[in-house]
Formats: sequence, structure tokens, C-alpha cells
Amino acid sequence: MYFNKSEGISLQILLFITAVSIVSGSLTLTAFPLDGSIINIINSKASSCKVCTSNNNQRQCYNSLTLVNRTDLEFNCAKPQDFFTVEIVHKIACNLELCGLINPYIGFSDFLPFDRKFIWKIEADSQKSFQIKFANTRLNQIAPGVSCANKHTYTLRAANVLLGKFCSSGTIRSATIQSQGSFSLHLPAGQEPSSDVFLVSAVERIPTFAKISVTLQKGLLSSTLLTPNYPDSFPNAELMEWYFHIPNNYKTAIKFSIPKNPTCLMDKTYVEFRNKVTSSKDVLLRGDQPEQKQGSFSLRLKNCHMDTQRPDGLSMSLTVTAFPESQRFTSVGVLAAVNIIILIVLLVFFIVTRKKKRDLHAEESIYNPDNTNLQTRPKKPSNDGSLVYSHLLQKQDGV
Repeated sequence: MYFNKSEGISLQILLFITAVSIVSGSLTLTAFPLDGSIINIINSKASSCKVCTSNNNQRQCYNSLTLVNRTDLEFNCAKPQDFFTVEIVHKIACNLELCGLINPYIGFSDFLPFDRKFIWKIEADSQKSFQIKFANTRLNQIAPGVSCANKHTYTLRAANVLLGKFCSSGTIRSATIQSQGSFSLHLPAGQEPSSDVFLVSAVERIPTFAKISVTLQKGLLSSTLLTPNYPDSFPNAELMEWYFHIPNNYKTAIKFSIPKNPTCLMDKTYVEFRNKVTSSKDVLLRGDQPEQKQGSFSLRLKNCHMDTQRPDGLSMSLTVTAFPESQRFTSVGVLAAVNIIILIVLLVFFIVTRKKKRDLHAEESIYNPDNTNLQTRPKKPSNDGSLVYSHLLQKQDGV
């Protein structure tokens, strides 16, 4: 069951109410899932601890239980949180400009001792796509095995494709899914949810199965992203887009890390860059990509028709770094200036050396007292500063 805009907002206000008490060493609570939400109570460790319900004075116990209506619950062990996890599933039908809000903060406080997962399943109208805005928080994609500092781990899916896991405080401002997908938040036992609220809205249908929008700004000028299903393969023959909002007068450097390449049966994998003026396509998924000129741009990645019988596939990370044009110019200019200075020094040294050699070999006229002819000899530097004709003065003194 999906809900409209008004129902979606009311769901966030009165989604779930519980009454809890401790009876004879066991945990007892009353659950009220409202507005089409579903609560799954799952025995994740296959223990003997069970969750029990009473209906017409008949008590039945289960390893796992799905609730859609008001239900009185009792766990037949003292610490059910050691064995059970709780999933709270909401459904959002997105066919209006404002479809609903994602906010796990309200309600579910009595499930605080349990490991919880909040799941929002979202489906857009056939002519639309849906978008989730992370306006205030903004997300940061993490690699498998990495934990979030605040223990809030978000997961985003497009249909059955894992787009990634994320923490708060990053560069990702929104995610747009072509038709249907899900967004979830995992909280460990005892962890309070944050007050972050995400807006879900209907947008024009996108041509790719998903689009991630990234904003690079002062303080956060670099972002590392992972391909869908990472470290497993990017979906077969699919197209995805990342859009990068870049400050004015900034340029970007892009680097791919490609641990796996697919074996293609048809077509080729390629990456395509687009901005307001130009577009370029590159079938070589090499490490360093062409530097992007000033302004925002999109990066589209297309996978080929792979040989799915082989274990390889398309899997990589991409790092995008923005830098001021002046900074780039300065760094390049400094290197160029150093080279120019070195050339000038070498040139001056060459000219001075050449001049000295020429001066040393220059010829001068001398007076020969025994012969009226003039002879020449290489000029030699005078150490005492006397003139080369000083002997004439001595001769005149003797007269």
C-alpha cells in the first residue's frame, strides 16, 4: 500500500506507537503500525528466544513475525535484543511534486534496545523519476567494511542494484532513481536516530537508471565515488550518471581506479563527459582522465554487454578533485618560471664566459725600440696597473 503526500507526512508524525512493560522477566510491548507501514521482527541468530502474540486468549510464538496491525507482543526471554532485529518498512508512491519525507526520528523509541533498520521503498509514476535530497546533511559514499563515525549507515538502491552505502557529512546532495528503489538507515542497538529529514519528490524521468549529484565547494573539494554493486560488477549494459557542481573559475582532475574490467560480448564500455558546451566520449577507462574545463559537468558510465559466465566485470572507484584556476596556473607558472630562470642564468653564464675568452685573446699594439715595425701580442691582464709603454717613460728620464 502506497500513500500520497498528506498521508506521507502524517506517517512521519504518527507512524508507530508502542506501549512497553516488563512482565516476569520478559519484554512485553504493544505495537501500532500505521498508514500501511510494516514491522518485521526477525530472529537473526536462530536462538530459542521467540516473539509471541495473544489472540482470543490463544498464545502463539514465532521465530520471526511481520506486523501490519495493532499487536500485543511478548518475548519469552529476558534480553530479546540480543537475538532479534527490527525492520520498519514504509512505502512511498511518488507521483506528486512532493511525495513525502524520510525521517526516522519520530516514533519507534521503544525499539531503541534493538538493532533497527528503517527502509523506505519508493516508486515513481511511470512517466516520472523520483529524487531524494540530502540538502542539509549531504552524504559521503563509503567502501565495504568502513563504518560511519556517528553509526548512521545509509543504503541506496535502484531496483535491485546497490548504488552504495553512505555516511553523513559529505559531498552528495541528491540521488535520482529512474523508476523504483529504496533508501534505508541502519542503526545499531541503543543508537538514537538523528533529526535529519530528507525530501522525496517527483522529477522529470531520467534516461539513466540512476543519477548522483555531487557538490564540490571550499572545504570539500574532492570526492571519491564507487560504481554500483562495488566491488561486484556494474550492471550489465546499463548507463549511470554522476553530476558534479563545481564552483566558478574552478577546474577538475579525474582519476579512475579500475580493479576489474569486463569481458564484452557486444559494444564497449565507455565514459562520457558533458558540460553546457561540449561532450566527449572515451572508450579507454584509463586511470587519469582528461582535465575538465571550468564549470559543472556530468560523467556518464556505460557498461557493455558482458560475458556473464565469466567472473570478471566492470568495477572501479572514481576520484574527482576541483582546484581554482589561479591555483593551477600558479603551480604550473612557478615551475615554468623556475625553468625560465635556469635558462636565463645559463645564457648569462655562457655570454660572460664567451666575452672573457674573447678579451683574453684580443690583440694590442706594442712599441719595439729596435725596429720601427709594430707587432701585436695577446693582451695579458696587468697585475700592477702599469702601462704597456712604461719603458718609454724610463728612457726619457735617462736622457
